[in-house]
Amino acid sequence: MPAESFTLHAGLLLGFGLVLAGSAELVIRAASSLAHKARITNFAVGFLLLGLITSTPELFVAGQAVIDGVPQLSVGNLLGGSILLLSLVIGASAIILGRIKLDRGLDSREIMASSAVVAAPIVVLFDGRLTRLEGIALVALYVIHAFFMKNGDGKKKKSIHLPLRTVSQTIIMLVIGFIGMALASKVMIESAQVLTEALHIQSFVFGLLLLSFGTNLPEFSLAFQGAVLRRESIAFGDFLGSAAANTLILGLLGVFAPFHIIGQNRLLFSLLLLVVISAYFVWALSSRRDITRKEGFGLLALYAAFVAFELFSSV
Repeated sequence: MPAESFTLHAGLLLGFGLVLAGSAELVIRAASSLAHKARITNFAVGFLLLGLITSTPELFVAGQAVIDGVPQLSVGNLLGGSILLLSLVIGASAIILGRIKLDRGLDSREIMASSAVVAAPIVVLFDGRLTRLEGIALVALYVIHAFFMKNGDGKKKKSIHLPLRTVSQTIIMLVIGFIGMALASKVMIESAQVLTEALHIQSFVFGLLLLSFGTNLPEFSLAFQGAVLRRESIAFGDFLGSAAANTLILGLLGVFAPFHIIGQNRLLFSLLLLVVISAYFVWALSSRRDITRKEGFGLLALYAAFVAFELFSSV
């Protein structure tokens, strides 16, 4: 591939990654405002709304990947996104803030159940395949989990409300945000396909390491706000909800486009790391209900090991 073409597609991937993040921010603001105006329950605004809305970039990328016949790219994006959120983002936040308190309104049972949903892909992806029936099982697991969390919600939970002037303005921003994400997802997937062929790497690995950064820029933004404002309690529940939503999207991907992944060892290592990180949060919760700066460095070390394995593994 000519250098000019490579540079063009790399620039398109980066540029439209920013468009995707900006569009997602519009959707988050609009959805939060509508939920506030409609007096939707605090649980829905917190764990479910932000968890799902901040995962809309992954949903759009998954849809475009199915249309273009490269579901493996989306699978890597989803798994890489969950690992990135629960290791790099939360680990870096703990280091900057000094400590993250796990007190976003989720009790021990809810965090353990959410961690199990995040780790669920290892069960269905262990053989490198995701069938339609397994996809349905993942979707059902998320829905059941959300139902019981909602019905068990009896606490006043904080929501992120970013007010807008009018309902019509809110709806316009919501529509613009969705259109922006649809357009950006299409360009990003097409550019990613060109780059994977030029670099001679698997679509799954590209999504795992690179595409996951672009689709998780909204979560990076939330983490940055927490660091700048020096909040002792960061939106841990929102990150956990977003990682759990990745399991839901993976299930939908299996329903509409069952797939097989080449490179079993890479997949198994990613799944194993996801289980280790999920277990880590259960342990952190059962000990002191917080993540210290030292434990943050531990999470960063896990992510560094993940990146090193994916970059230098020849299998």
